Amino acid sequence: MSCTGDTRNKLMGIYRNCSQLRSLISELLDFRKQEQGHTHIHARHADMSALLRNTATLFTEYTLGKDITLQIDVPDQLPMWFDPKQMQKVVSNLVSNAIKHTPQGGMVTIAAQTDDTKAVITVSDNGSGIAKEDLPHLFSRFYQARNIETVADIGTGIGLNLTKGIVDMHHGTIEVTSEDGQGTKFTITLPTQREAFAADETTDEPIPTDNTKELPSASDSAATSHSSSANDSSNTPEGHDERPIILIVEDNDDIRQLLSTLFAPLYRTRTAVDGAEAQEMIGDEMPDIILSDVMMPNVDGLELCKTIKHDFTTCHIPVVLLTARTAVEKKLERLKTGADDYITKPFNNDVLVSRCNNLINMRRLLQRKFSQHPHHEADMLATNPMDKDLLDRAMGIIDRYYSDSEFSVDTFAREIGMSRTAFFNKWKNLTGETPKSFILNLRLRKAADMLPERHDLSIAEVSYANGFSSPRYFCKCFKDTYKIQPSAYRNADSQQSAQ
Repeated sequence: MSCTGDTRNKLMGIYRNCSQLRSLISELLDFRKQEQGHTHIHARHADMSALLRNTATLFTEYTLGKDITLQIDVPDQLPMWFDPKQMQKVVSNLVSNAIKHTPQGGMVTIAAQTDDTKAVITVSDNGSGIAKEDLPHLFSRFYQARNIETVADIGTGIGLNLTKGIVDMHHGTIEVTSEDGQGTKFTITLPTQREAFAADETTDEPIPTDNTKELPSASDSAATSHSSSANDSSNTPEGHDERPIILIVEDNDDIRQLLSTLFAPLYRTRTAVDGAEAQEMIGDEMPDIILSDVMMPNVDGLELCKTIKHDFTTCHIPVVLLTARTAVEKKLERLKTGADDYITKPFNNDVLVSRCNNLINMRRLLQRKFSQHPHHEADMLATNPMDKDLLDRAMGIIDRYYSDSEFSVDTFAREIGMSRTAFFNKWKNLTGETPKSFILNLRLRKAADMLPERHDLSIAEVSYANGFSSPRYFCKCFKDTYKIQPSAYRNADSQQSAQ
């Protein structure tokens, strides 16, 4: 092995130890808060099945690396009252312990069932099991089982005590059954109804799911239950997950898993082991942002970024580069590739998440501004000459055709010189709106400007002048958007002008 390889392995060992130390510190702080009575639950009406599935996916790469099957047997939905942040700690701890004590080729199962008043959640494995004499003491503070085989198996004895404390706060129970050498099963029984909790233990504030809002800061996200899937979008109603997609490109397994877990609360995470694999994935996934290491085999981060920024279909995607090289000329080299940001290793987790969030939030803000003022905001939305040319040509075409009721997405795409599918995808990814929705909203805004200014035109004439083939359809669309009929909108504006 080369000296570089030895150094890298030593650094990764230090990195893993630091991560474990950070987890231990967090666990000790939680334990201290619970011991002093400072931990409180905020139960809300939420979907326990989604929490179980999403927490499980955080361990996907971990189980794949150990060749362990992670089986999830939960209902499609399990609505009940619980604190998602606290229960995520419980499930994570039990699943992590189960995987740690399950041998290669084994299985860990997460299951749940419910009736009208209670839910029963189980985490089981077919691993090494727990000695009979250890079972009565398992939830005691600082207790460690005696059948420890390796240093890696040594724990603090705090995790299960914390777990029991959280379950107790939910007015539930946790039990364990195990046979030495056969496996272990933890069973949690929780009440499902609000009546089981005191008034100060519940909240009616919903879990934020409105993805038109800005992504929270990294400190906010740390307090959010991990609700994302590493490769699954089934965690929102009917499978529609609107969170942005982040593609993480990193050749080191440990760092890739760390980054995937770090971004999981706010993003749908996708991963690639190098630039070559990332290039194959981008066309299918069309991520909202790409986070890539620079030094990788096959295709490195600089080459990947240059390819993305020189491809018309992907040049709008923000790219953040991770690098240990800090020389000024290297920074300039990265900027010349079109990278939107770069962050040096070792990185601060909060800073990294915040920088990526800022890029996503800025793009969403510019998309909203462009939607409202497309003729004035195109220069801000387009971050490269290819997108600028597309928007300029598009606005020229819309200005020529918007009053024509026959103007369609097919016509739009043909005038731009792209296939309908390619144009639809590019326009949606660039502006945040479908071409059809964009045209409709622009026609409605022009009609809204015309209504109070052109009293010589009837409502029907205003609709025809702005490309609507039917006044009835125009009135419906106008009311859906502005929550008022066109005639009332015109009259209200006239009254305001007269005052």
